[in-house]
Order: sequence, then structure tokens, then C-alpha cells
Amino acid sequence: MRYSAIALAFLLIGCGTGTSSLPTITPAVTSATGSPLPDLQPRLDAIGVLLTDCAARLRGEPVAPADNCNHVMPDVTGVIDEVEKQSAKLPPAGQAAISEVRRQLTEIVPCEPWFAAGGVSEDGQLNARCKKAWDALYKGYNAIRNSA
Repeated sequence: MRYSAIALAFLLIGCGTGTSSLPTITPAVTSATGSPLPDLQPRLDAIGVLLTDCAARLRGEPVAPADNCNHVMPDVTGVIDEVEKQSAKLPPAGQAAISEVRRQLTEIVPCEPWFAAGGVSEDGQLNARCKKAWDALYKGYNAIRNSA
């Protein structure tokens, strides 16, 4: 067992487990009482973690159907629906990000094959469109999460 653990450690080091280049959604430092949407913060954080996990899968290698980032989009839509109902409590940057995230969710609809392929496509237009939509969605969601 000990040799297995040592072998696994060497394997992980040898395969380059560094994730410093992966984007993460990091919430802005706020107190729990300072959040304008404290009831939604745990859900926003959880979906932020899912989006961060998705970013790690967009490396140009096919993913299993269960790991397709397209499956996260209904969760993003659902939490944005809830945030939008209380958007008056958000600062202007958070309010503006809601419409941007909605637009990117629409743009990302045809991207299921792109997600399945790990963030690449032979179709150059689809590849560019999906990458742009993903990057903007990720950035907009981060803005909403930080303002909430």
C-alpha cells in the first residue's frame, strides 16, 4: 500500500498536476451580513465551483457525457433567475452582469458538441463562438457572484 501511494505521488508529479493556469471564481471578501443576497450566496458559490471544474475540462480532450459542461447551464440559468428577482439589491455592476450572463447563456446553446470535445471544434466559427461565449459567461458569473 505504501509503495502504491509513493508511485501515485510520482505519477501525479510527473504528469504535471499544476493547476495554476486554471481560472477560478473567487468571491470578493465580504462579511456574511454584508451580502445583499445572503440567501443565494451558498448556491452562487456552489455553481461557481461547478463552473471552475468545467474550466478544467476544457483542455481539448473529449469528456464523458456525464462530465459535459453543458449540463451545468440549467443550474446557471436557475440561479440567475433567482438573482434577477432580487437584482435591485445588487450594485450596478452586478445588475449589468445579469443581462450579460443571460446573453452568453443564449450564445452557448449550440456549444454542446464543443463542450463534449473538451472545448475544441473542427468548425472554426463554432470554436471561436463557443470560446468567446464561455469566457464571457465565466467572467459575468464571477461579477454576479462577487456583487451578491
